[in-house]
Amino acid sequence: MTASLRIGFVGAGGIARAMQIPTFQKNDKVQVVAIADVVQQAVDAAVVDFGIPHGYTDYREMFTKEELNAVVVCTPNKFHAPISIAALDQGLHVLCEKPMALNATEAAAMTRAARASGKILMIAYRYRQQAVARAAKTIIASGELGEIYMIRVNGLRRRGIPSWGVFTNKEMQGGGALVDYGVHLLDLALWLAGNPRPLEVSGITSRRLGTRPNVNPWGQWDYENFQVEDHAAAFIRFAGGTAMQLEVSWALNIADSSESISFSGTEGGLDVFPLKVYNAKHGMLGNWEPIWFPGKDQKDWDLQAADFVDAVIKGHEPTVKPEEAQRVSQIVDAIYASSECGAAVNIDQS
Repeated sequence: MTASLRIGFVGAGGIARAMQIPTFQKNDKVQVVAIADVVQQAVDAAVVDFGIPHGYTDYREMFTKEELNAVVVCTPNKFHAPISIAALDQGLHVLCEKPMALNATEAAAMTRAARASGKILMIAYRYRQQAVARAAKTIIASGELGEIYMIRVNGLRRRGIPSWGVFTNKEMQGGGALVDYGVHLLDLALWLAGNPRPLEVSGITSRRLGTRPNVNPWGQWDYENFQVEDHAAAFIRFAGGTAMQLEVSWALNIADSSESISFSGTEGGLDVFPLKVYNAKHGMLGNWEPIWFPGKDQKDWDLQAADFVDAVIKGHEPTVKPEEAQRVSQIVDAIYASSECGAAVNIDQS
């Protein structure tokens, strides 16, 4: 593998233009040499705006004609699995935007393709790269919290419904607030907890505010064709006696938008946003929070790209492994299934 990776992009929409393409172009180990999108106008705009040498409307043609080392998949969720599998089968490394796929079945197929190809498949759960997340991982791994038995995860927006793209289209995305926003926090919580094995999920989803023309700081969405959930809540039971409460929203009548992950263990507790540790020592209750050294301000987008690039060049595993991202998809599927049937559902361990 050469020191300079030749990378192609599939998808020239908002996330590619706003974050992924500029981020990879800043990495001095990368050449962004091609981009593919089914919309010719989007391809032409990306080629001009970012100085990308070659554009295609068929990603398969790009895979065949360009001497790529890797691709970054930035399409709607419906296309994550087929494009990623095609790239892996072509012998390319893949960074795929989150969530991994429309469902856990497709995610499993992606994992199998990665194993068969011997190439890296990384899912863009960038919250793991945040400074508070990496610090929390170190603290939890040290055993300072003891045995973790309760996890609380909240990603709540008072009003934050995406008004662009296909975010409210169920066929294209598979879901709403849970798969767009909640998966970031769910993935981070699972990773910090050491990826416990889920056994049972009781969940409920609803779309009560997204179907109305409510005030939304992010612009007016198509409320008359709102097909996905704007709120989801779940209780998840894991092997070993650990439990998780999860709640996520795009629109909810609350005082303020917020996101939080907290852990309670036998020896201490921890909040991630902002990072704080709680314990009882020396006959006292104590609260601890960090004083950060320089370096905290490194952007998670930059660190995610560097993680993927270094994994490809050096041949080591990336921070986000496909098996872990697949587990997120399993839990999401179970939340939807539980909401639909009105009862708790078991998670298949096969």
